[in-house]
Amino acid sequence: MAHRFPAIVEEKLDWYVYALIDPRDGRLFYIGKGKGSRVFAHAADAIEGDAQTEKLDLIRDVIKSGAKVETLILRHAISSEKNAYLVESVLIDFCAMLVVRNIDLRTGLTNIVAGHNSEIFGVMSTDEAIALYEAPEAPKIKEKGILFRIPRLWTPAMPEAELFEATHGWWILGERRSEAKYGFAVSKGVIRGVYRINSWRERTVGDREYIEGERKRWGFEGEAAPEMQRYMNTSVAHLFKKGNVSPAMYTFNVKDED
Repeated sequence: MAHRFPAIVEEKLDWYVYALIDPRDGRLFYIGKGKGSRVFAHAADAIEGDAQTEKLDLIRDVIKSGAKVETLILRHAISSEKNAYLVESVLIDFCAMLVVRNIDLRTGLTNIVAGHNSEIFGVMSTDEAIALYEAPEAPKIKEKGILFRIPRLWTPAMPEAELFEATHGWWILGERRSEAKYGFAVSKGVIRGVYRINSWRERTVGDREYIEGERKRWGFEGEAAPEMQRYMNTSVAHLFKKGNVSPAMYTFNVKDED
């Protein structure tokens, strides 16, 4: 868990409303508002202080279990503290209402349109918030994989299924693709998803944007690779040389790109 945001991220976030979640059972146990690195202050208070509150005791229990409290930014770039208070109070009252009235949202809302500007300022993890404005450089990628610069711009609101769809195909690749174990979804130079590659198949009639007679394109079947979490939300922009417009790049030792 980060202890504070980089300065440029704090500036971009401005006032924001956040949530703390117990990763052991997914319980959302606190909603707050703040600026700067306020979202991380509760863990610091629990570790460094001795105050006894339900919130702090729960955080201590999470830490003792070896887990880390999940920190989410619910809405950022709020123009004033007054407006942040308003968003915070609405969310607190809404969550309390769900509990009191035993309202079930497991099947999701029927709204066709997402919340206004949610694709830009909506719910994201604090790691995603950092990567959105100042992604740290990715550690050296030792695993054999392919960096795919996906055709769709990633946003915090992008469903996982859409991210996989944009990543798994369709690409012009040579035989070396068979050596790759992982596929990385890269948007604006930042890794937003990593998938295990289980198999490859050639694009054919019925696949997205299939064009008869076009050069062979390939896609992979696979699933999310949680063991590669260390690469998520990190920048690989430095790996693409200036002027390189290739949509795919191998992470292992090759002389050129397909």
